[in-house]
Amino acid sequence: MNKTSVENKTGKESARLKAKKASKERLTESHKNNVKFEVLSTPVKSDSDKKEYKVIRLENGLTACLISDPRPIEDDENDEELTSDESDEGSEEGSDPEDGDEDDNDDEDSVQEQKMAAASLCIGVGSFSDPKNIPGMAHFLEHMVFMGSEKFPKENDFDAFISKRGGSDNASTDAEVTTFYFQCLERDLATALDKFAQFFISPLMLRGSITREREAIDSEFQMALPSDSYRKEQLLASFAQSDSPVNSFGWGNLATLRDNVSEDDLYSGVHTFRKRHYSAHRMTLAIQARLPMNVLESYVLDCFNSVPSNDQPPDDFSQFKNVFDTPEFKKLYYIQPVHDLMQLELTWALPPLLDKYKSKPQEYVSFLLGDEGNGSLLSYLKKKVWVLSISAGNGESGSEYNSLYALFSINMTLTKEGLEHLSEVIESVFSYINMVTTIGPQERLYEEMKIVADTSFKFAAEETAVEIVEELSEAMQIYPPENYLTGSDLFFEYDPEAIKMVLNCLIPDKVNIIVLCNNLPPGLIFDKTEKWFGTKYTEQAIPDRWLKTWRKAAPRKEFDLPKPNVFLTEDFTILEEDEKHPEYPEKVLGTEVVELWHRKDQKFKLPIAYYNFYFINPKTIETPKLAALTDLYMSLMQISLAEEGYPAQVAHLSYSFRTHDKGIVIGVSGYNQKLYVLIELIANHLLTFKKNLTQEMFNAMKDKLIKYYYNRLLKPSGLAKELRLTILIANYQSLMDKFMVASTITFEDIQTFADEFIKTLYIKALVQGNVSRNYAINIISSLVATLQCQPINPLEYPNFRVSQIPRGESFCAIESFNKNDSNSVVTNYYQCGSYQIKDSVIIDLLMLILEEPLFDTLRTKEQLGYDVQCSTRDTFGIIGFTITVHAQATKNTTAFVEQRMETFVEQAANILTSMSKESFEDIKKDFIKTKRCVDVHLKEEVNRNWTEITDEEYIFDRIKKEIEEVQKITLEDVQRWWQAHTVPGNLNCRKLSVQVAGFKTSNDPATEENKDTAQNSKGSKLQLNFIHSTSNRMESEKEERCFVDDLTEFKKTLFLYPVASKFNIKA
Repeated sequence: MNKTSVENKTGKESARLKAKKASKERLTESHKNNVKFEVLSTPVKSDSDKKEYKVIRLENGLTACLISDPRPIEDDENDEELTSDESDEGSEEGSDPEDGDEDDNDDEDSVQEQKMAAASLCIGVGSFSDPKNIPGMAHFLEHMVFMGSEKFPKENDFDAFISKRGGSDNASTDAEVTTFYFQCLERDLATALDKFAQFFISPLMLRGSITREREAIDSEFQMALPSDSYRKEQLLASFAQSDSPVNSFGWGNLATLRDNVSEDDLYSGVHTFRKRHYSAHRMTLAIQARLPMNVLESYVLDCFNSVPSNDQPPDDFSQFKNVFDTPEFKKLYYIQPVHDLMQLELTWALPPLLDKYKSKPQEYVSFLLGDEGNGSLLSYLKKKVWVLSISAGNGESGSEYNSLYALFSINMTLTKEGLEHLSEVIESVFSYINMVTTIGPQERLYEEMKIVADTSFKFAAEETAVEIVEELSEAMQIYPPENYLTGSDLFFEYDPEAIKMVLNCLIPDKVNIIVLCNNLPPGLIFDKTEKWFGTKYTEQAIPDRWLKTWRKAAPRKEFDLPKPNVFLTEDFTILEEDEKHPEYPEKVLGTEVVELWHRKDQKFKLPIAYYNFYFINPKTIETPKLAALTDLYMSLMQISLAEEGYPAQVAHLSYSFRTHDKGIVIGVSGYNQKLYVLIELIANHLLTFKKNLTQEMFNAMKDKLIKYYYNRLLKPSGLAKELRLTILIANYQSLMDKFMVASTITFEDIQTFADEFIKTLYIKALVQGNVSRNYAINIISSLVATLQCQPINPLEYPNFRVSQIPRGESFCAIESFNKNDSNSVVTNYYQCGSYQIKDSVIIDLLMLILEEPLFDTLRTKEQLGYDVQCSTRDTFGIIGFTITVHAQATKNTTAFVEQRMETFVEQAANILTSMSKESFEDIKKDFIKTKRCVDVHLKEEVNRNWTEITDEEYIFDRIKKEIEEVQKITLEDVQRWWQAHTVPGNLNCRKLSVQVAGFKTSNDPATEENKDTAQNSKGSKLQLNFIHSTSNRMESEKEERCFVDDLTEFKKTLFLYPVASKFNIKA
């Protein structure tokens, strides 16, 4: 797989000055009050993109890209005018008297579709600029600017404003850029921009906020500690030149922000860093809304012209050449992973490639090395059963793609045999590289990549506004204005010399080798510890005999370049519109074996289609072993199909397999012309599964599945979810149960299962897009005829029943399976009963009201953990909600965290009681507007309709029904509902607290005591260790309180709800 095809692209600061010089500055215009600005070149856009773009540069140097969506906003323009005139303090409760004037407009506009507006601001500074004495400063500052401003001094003012109106916001710090972004209802955009701009004009960053927020930074770091990818990234950075900005610690934690720096130095340091780097001339802003261009222009000038500029250049890193040309980099490293992994990563450091964006030579090379088709490197290694998957290239994150270097890596998932033949695996890599180098760059292949990219750009499905502005603001740091939209994706010019340059860097003498595994070769031990993450590893020089072999590795006869792609689309014809067009999918075929739902697209008018299939078989959920066999069957199917199916993926036709509640879901999508070929290919592989399966591949994939189960259970969040669903669902086949039986699966078991699975099926299908009704019927009928499956006995149709939580409070607290992880999770689940639209909407409203005060109380003020959230839950038709806190055992016990969560729930009653009816009506209006947000691409509509089908509810007009219901709900309804369902002692209060407690441990995962407890799935017998809480609150005598210490026995005592009509787990 080409790495850039699956990883987010992040703009980098280094090329910005060049981009400025390259852009053509045109007309100088004046705004009201004589505010002047320059108009720059207009970005080249796709033919399918109907939005208008304008790029301006303000007097302070800030560059802004304005995106006006031409679809009318009509009455909402009045909302904009009202909101933009709000007082400096804003209207967090939504009770501004002027807001009441919107009632008539909303009533008249009851069917009008809404869209979210969004903005993103990127600053050309990141963790590379951290002071050496305060690592993590850039990340810390990113957090601090949220903590109130001179104009809006309340600490969580912006978050409160956005979240209470159904929006969202976030920020991220990379190596050379820091990005802030948000989305909101269009009527709130003016006020949101005013508050947002104050981040960069006059943030307060008070001492008290600094003290609290560094705890949040540390909690974020603690959550990252168990991540093997972050550990590997940090270790790799330590191989760079010691005095370079690369060899640094960008996360920050209590050691860097408290223990190793004085309060005064931190306070002055963060303020100094902001004044030095948060300068308007290094900022790029993107904003999108359904507003006229002159209105957007006015918003930007009014809000951002006051951002200060110091005109100082960014930090100069030009002295750091070849930062990875160090003895430490060019070695072989074995890393002890937190999870049970066997991975090989080969990495080379290339010169910076930012100025090569027009030719993208690294993507040509990654296209070949990451190929999965016939004749590829992966095809050869899979036949040897040494490697199961591969990704190659440059992910273009800040740590891989910046002004100092570009990293090129090949990442492979090894089998046990592959680890034993490590040198031969790497030799095969160099053999393939030598073949590509010898043959030389092929313009045919580059042209194929160009065609695919051009086609994708031409018929691009629209992204959400927040996705667009985030990507755009970062791209603006690199490319000239005309290439803002095209620079990261299109291939402008074929440059064979640049391709040769990349290939010439991929040599044995410059490679870094990292192996993540638990089983070291004889004579080696994990004898070194990385400073920040505490990663255990060992290093050794690459053996000379290996290097000699790799240097002369001849191309293998099995290797070949990709053949011309038969899946490339030639026909992009859009079907003519039908005079009578249904608003929702229609059932166009129904038999004992299949039901087909279809809706032709006449809105987005793109040559794409979606085919979704749900293969239902009751055997998949009968026992843990059959459930595990289903998972294994899916994994082996994907391996079987990969070689023939990969060219389809290259041509932007995608397919996916996943197990679902009662069987298997297969999705196929992309340009509609050749999708039938892909569907036929999948059907044939289902029939020939046994023929293509080998004992060796079965062994390897079974081992991988066991590791997958084990690694999922090591994560506290995953374990907490498993506990909750195990208690709630009567016949739930948990990950733990599947893990325990997976090792008993035999080769004969999977062969038998494959036969039995397709023999008896009920297939649900949805076809949407550029496909006619008759064509869809023909495709599905052909699929059923090919499979020749028989119908399910109606009496055997699989159903799920959900347990009713006892009245009062039930507690289930266990220890984490990973004794080296301090992360804890507490989830309080409140069960509300069978699904009713009114109850569901009330829960949605409550989550909207309480999201921000929950975050402000438990995270910002009490610092219980970094991740604090509340969510609605629908478990097979039984609804409820959860409040979840991700905490650390080094700071608080789960019992204490749960106590504080319960205190908030008690205080929430006061929030609801003190809320005015006007504020509540405003929240309802915002909720309705959010519900009416128009789909920006066909996939959103397809996913919503597919959920209705797999849930077996078929309420395709659910949004309309929810809007009708919410209009009837009163504040008193919500207040009564909250009291009834959350106060212990009330008849409808049914609460389950699930707690997974981490351990008070250091960053050292390999002490003698713990070194095998969380790293090896082989032979592990997972056992739940229940905790008997010592919390005073829990020990106090309260009625209706239950402590679970045996899941099986507890479930026996629970009443089962009748089978609901809703089956999908939304957990």
